[in-house]
Amino acid sequence: MQSKHFNAMVTVAMAALATGWASACAAETTSESLTRIEAETMVLKAREKQLEIQASIVGRQNEIAAKQSLTAAMTQAEVVGDPVVRAIEGIGGRMYATLQMSDGSVIDVQQGDTLPGGMKIVSIGQREVLAQSNGRRLRLSGYAPPSSSFNPSFPPAGMAGAALRGAAR
Repeated sequence: MQSKHFNAMVTVAMAALATGWASACAAETTSESLTRIEAETMVLKAREKQLEIQASIVGRQNEIAAKQSLTAAMTQAEVVGDPVVRAIEGIGGRMYATLQMSDGSVIDVQQGDTLPGGMKIVSIGQREVLAQSNGRRLRLSGYAPPSSSFNPSFPPAGMAGAALRGAAR
């Protein structure tokens, strides 16, 4: 009888050990799973923060662009009389000019084009646009922005070197 009791106790002890070992194995996999989930959560939070920052940057860039276009519109000189050359671009014989008309409209032209009012574009060079109107040739003037305008993106001349020296520290 004693051996049956002993065998039962040994069986119960072995079952307890087996159950403890199985739960220890399960605890390790649960721990590993929790660690993996925590790492994935951190990565997702970092991605979310990155997207928030990128959206903030895009928003600020749009604000800056809107302010710059508003400033450009406010400082744009009124054109009276002949068209004013805003830009010249192109390569070799394929040159194009952007002209601002007296009514404020802006048009792109090339050699041979006729403007409203009958003025014909005779030639476009790297630095000049020649037009002909009523039998007389004239060189169209270029746009010159006001020199007294404030540009906050550039430091004063004396400050540029100091800013560079300060950045190098």
